[in-house]
Amino acid sequence: MKENSLDTIRNKFLDIYAAIRNLSDVEILNSPDDIFRPHFERLNRLAAIDVNDSLADKIFHDLKLQPVIKHISHLKRINGLRMEIEFARSIIAGPDPWTMIENFVYYPNYLELAKMEYKGGNLRRGNRVVFLGSGPMPLSLICLCKQYGVDGIGIEQVPEYIKLSENLIKNLGLAGHIRIMQGNHFSLPLEDDCRLIMVAADALPKDEIFSHLAKVLPDGTMLSYRIYEKGLRRLLDSQSVFNLPSEFKEYARIRPEPPVNNTSVFIIKNTGRSCETSKCTRIRKQNTGNQNVKKTVVYHKINSNPFSHRG
Repeated sequence: MKENSLDTIRNKFLDIYAAIRNLSDVEILNSPDDIFRPHFERLNRLAAIDVNDSLADKIFHDLKLQPVIKHISHLKRINGLRMEIEFARSIIAGPDPWTMIENFVYYPNYLELAKMEYKGGNLRRGNRVVFLGSGPMPLSLICLCKQYGVDGIGIEQVPEYIKLSENLIKNLGLAGHIRIMQGNHFSLPLEDDCRLIMVAADALPKDEIFSHLAKVLPDGTMLSYRIYEKGLRRLLDSQSVFNLPSEFKEYARIRPEPPVNNTSVFIIKNTGRSCETSKCTRIRKQNTGNQNVKKTVVYHKINSNPFSHRG
């Protein structure tokens, strides 16, 4: 049986599911991880297998696997949250927070993601971004601030994660540039001027979030979100496919380069009533060898202060 055959991959998913399906969120967050870590490591190796889109689609539409993968995806997300909580606590308690954060296994990924956000959002030093669903360890905001001088506001609804991230930011010396507030998508728009609203991968449910934002954000507001487009990782992202309201227009899609696997999608609120784009630069690069197409569309000028909402 081929390593990457449909039956082999299906059986691997079912095997991992059998091993972790009875885990609760509380167990993952609070129990020693030696009882379940090997299974999530197997899952990460499985997700990294290079498969063609046709095979991934067959697995995606397998009615037997759909509830299995949905549950695995949820548990994987909780395990990622556990890792962030543990690492945030260790950094806060440690003697050298920057050395520790730079040794975090996914730190290189976040540096690359920050570069993608900086490029796609047409950000500049001194700009401010809002990060919806910033979590206990807001690395996206931290990397944007450290690498590019971009200030940030994190919106998080869990008090424990707010306290953790505030202490982490303070220990990193970034309290003057990043602040965390309690809230969710219903907290938007803010009164603060901001250049870009970033919607976290784990901010759920996407349909509800973007439906609300389509109603309340002013025209010209730029947003970004991250998805998996390729391979088996797409199967583990239950929110990769959702209905984006017609009020939002996609203007850029930056596809990943190693070590990143996420595609960053950039959209703008544009109902045609008040958003005026004076200049649009399109940069396209096509690699005919692997048929990957990279497209970056940057809006250089829109209505003055379209991201500021006053009362």
